[in-house]
Amino acid sequence: MGRVAAPALLALLGVALAPAARAVVPFEVGGVKLTLDVTESLFADFHTALDDPQILDEADKSNVFDLRNRLNVRLRADQLTLGVRLDIAYFANPPANPGQASQYQNDVRPEELFLTGRFGDFTVTVGDDYLTFGRGLALSLRKLDELGFATALRGLHVQWRTPRLRARITAGLTNTLNVDGVEEKLIPDPNDVIFGAQIEAKPVDGLKLAGHVVDIERRHSGIRSALAGALGGDDDERPMNNTRYLRTLVGGGSVELPALGDVLSVYAEVDALRNDDTRETVSGQKDTTTTGLAVYGQVQAFIDQLTLLAEVKHYDNWDVSSTLHPDTAQQQGITQTFSYIVAPTLERIDQRVVNNTDVTGGRLRADYTVPGSTDILFLSGAYFADAPVKNDHTLHLYGGFEHTGTGTDRVLLQAGYRREQSAELTRLRMIHIDLDVFAVVAPGVDIQGHWSHEFRDKNVGAPALQETYLEGTSYVSLNLPPEWSFTAQLEYLTDASTDNPIFPGAFVQYRFTRDSFVRLFAGRSKGGLKCSGGVCRVFPSFEGVRLESTVRF
Repeated sequence: MGRVAAPALLALLGVALAPAARAVVPFEVGGVKLTLDVTESLFADFHTALDDPQILDEADKSNVFDLRNRLNVRLRADQLTLGVRLDIAYFANPPANPGQASQYQNDVRPEELFLTGRFGDFTVTVGDDYLTFGRGLALSLRKLDELGFATALRGLHVQWRTPRLRARITAGLTNTLNVDGVEEKLIPDPNDVIFGAQIEAKPVDGLKLAGHVVDIERRHSGIRSALAGALGGDDDERPMNNTRYLRTLVGGGSVELPALGDVLSVYAEVDALRNDDTRETVSGQKDTTTTGLAVYGQVQAFIDQLTLLAEVKHYDNWDVSSTLHPDTAQQQGITQTFSYIVAPTLERIDQRVVNNTDVTGGRLRADYTVPGSTDILFLSGAYFADAPVKNDHTLHLYGGFEHTGTGTDRVLLQAGYRREQSAELTRLRMIHIDLDVFAVVAPGVDIQGHWSHEFRDKNVGAPALQETYLEGTSYVSLNLPPEWSFTAQLEYLTDASTDNPIFPGAFVQYRFTRDSFVRLFAGRSKGGLKCSGGVCRVFPSFEGVRLESTVRF
C-alpha cells in the first residue's frame, strides 16, 4: 500500500470499528427542548489500479488512496430544524500525471446547509433543499445515491399546504455534489439560478390539478451573473464552445384521477420548454431559440387479481441540463453537466437508456396475483420510436414470476428480450435472465442470492463491427442478522474492451445498530454505463479495497 496509505487505512478501520454511540435523547437549553441527530459517514478507497484513461502512465495510477467523509448534523427545536452536512475529500497520494492530477483535489465544504421553520400551513426553508415538480418532467433536483448524484437548490423555499391546496415557490443556485464516490474528481457547482413555482389543487374529491413554471437563468444570463457573483463569487462569463448560455423556461401542468371507482387510476402531464442561447460567429452574435415538448400519460386498472398498467411518452428535444462550467468545459473524463429533470423512461429501472430526449413510445404491463396466494405473474412489453437514435426502433419484452413464502422467503425469476433496430443493422440484440432468492435456512441465519446474465449481440448486419459477448453479475450473501453479513460476488464482461473479463470480490458487513454499520469490500468490480430510473453515468472499474462506515449518534 505504501508508507502513506497503509497506516491511514488501518487508522480508519480502527475508527470505523469502534462501538457506535447511542442516539442522543432530547435535552433542554434555557427551557427550550432540543433534539440533536448526528450521522457520520466515512468512505475510504485503496486503488491498486485506478481506472482513469486520461492518465497514461500506469505508475501514476497505482496504489492510490483517498477518503471522503460526510458529517450530517440536524438540530431540532419545536418548529425549527437546522441542518448541515460537511463533506471532506482527501487524497493521500493523488495521481501525479501532469494536466490531469489537478482533478483529484482535497476539498472541504458544507454541501447541505439549511434552516427550516414550520408555521401553521407554511414551511419556510433557507438554504439547501431538494424538490421535484410533477413526475420530474419539469424539475427534479434530488439525490441518486446509487449513481453518486446529488443536486440541491441553495436559496429560499416557501411551501403552503391546506387540505385542498398546495403551493410552492423556490429560488436559488444549483449546488451539486462536488467530489463523489464514482469519479472522485472535483467538479465545481453549476451555480445556475432557478426560479420555480408549483400549485396543486383538489377542487373536488378524486381530482388533482397541478401547474408549474421553472425559469433557469444560465451562466451568461445577467441575473445569474449578478446573483452568483454576489452570493457565490462565481461571475465568470467567458463563452464556452463559442456559445453564451442564457435561459431555459419550462412550463406545464398535470391532471390526476387517483381512484375512479377503485378500478382506474389516471395521470397525464404536458410540459413545454424554450431555450435561449447566443452563438458567436464570424459575422457577429446570433441569437438561437429552441423549443421542446414533453407528454406523459399513465393509466392503471385494477380488476380482481389483475393489475394493468399502460404508459405513453412523447419527448421532443426534452433536455434540461446544467450549464457547462468554464473550469471543466474542456476537461475529458469528467462529468460536465447534470440533468435538472428525470423524465419517466417507461423502462426497467436498471435499463441503459441512451435516449430519453427525443423519443416516442409506450409500454403495457400486467401483474396477476395467483388466487389464494401472494405469488405474482407479470408480463411487460415496450416499444419506442427514435430510440436509441433517430429513425431507430426499440422493442423490449420481459416477464417473470415472484413467489413469496409464508415467512420472508422470496424468489423472483424474470427473463426478457430486447432489440434496438435501425434500417441497416441491429444495434443491440439482448436476451437477459434475472434470478433473486431470499431464504431463511435456520433461526438467525438467512441466505440471499442474485444472478443477472445477458447474452448480447451488437451491430448485427455489419460484420466489421459485429460483436457477441456476455455480461452478468452474481452474488451470494450469508446473513446472521442483525449484525453480520458475508457476501461473495462475481461479475463478468467478455466484450473486446475488457482485458480481464472476470471481476471477483467479497463484502463483509457488521451492523452495530439499525442505523450504524461498517462494510469492507476487496476485489474487482466492472465499470461501464450504469443507470437508475433513466439517469445514467459511466462508472470506472474498481480494483482494490473499499471501506464504508455509517454511524448515527
